[in-house]
Amino acid sequence: MENTGFFRDFVFLCKDSTINKVGGTHMKVIPYEEKYRERCHYICVHTGSPDNLVNTEHYNFSLLWYCDPYLDHGRAFLLVDDNEEVQGYILCAEDFKEYAQYMEGYKKKVHEVAPSFDYRCDISEYVAYQDKYPAHLHVDILETGTGKGNGTMLMQTLLESLRKDNVKGIMVGVAKDNERAFRFYQKMGFQILEESEGGYTLGQTL
Repeated sequence: MENTGFFRDFVFLCKDSTINKVGGTHMKVIPYEEKYRERCHYICVHTGSPDNLVNTEHYNFSLLWYCDPYLDHGRAFLLVDDNEEVQGYILCAEDFKEYAQYMEGYKKKVHEVAPSFDYRCDISEYVAYQDKYPAHLHVDILETGTGKGNGTMLMQTLLESLRKDNVKGIMVGVAKDNERAFRFYQKMGFQILEESEGGYTLGQTL
């Protein structure tokens, strides 16, 4: 599945960034800024289904469902290289109840520009765990930014940010065929909450 959500070693430099070195390139994590939206869109569609690049409806759906809501209302951190080029991101909605409310607006937008994907506008999988794990996340990294602890750096930055704001827990969905992501989340302390035919719901208390 795309976007690592439901069926999609770091050093603090200062208050607003963390850094890691991959080969000769320094990678750092910074808070999202609006000037990076277009690049985040690029990452969203290029790390998801190849159909994003040939199907306008799929392209629009991916941005409206997996990217823009988190940039507009949630918490986002970006992985950037020496040239300030964004290579990945971690996106989070920290409160399910608020998330459910504002997603109604995005659902309407999907219906307008990507009606074939109306059936994908379902957040029911979050409901059962919303009290203990009110936050959820998506993480996408281009191949040029994978490895060498960059995913760990992004995740640790997000989790520390949520802990500071006393968020109780966070969950994520991962497809069964995405073994790499499943191992990563387990390494980061996520536990299986539920298993279905297509994947797992994982959670971590904070």
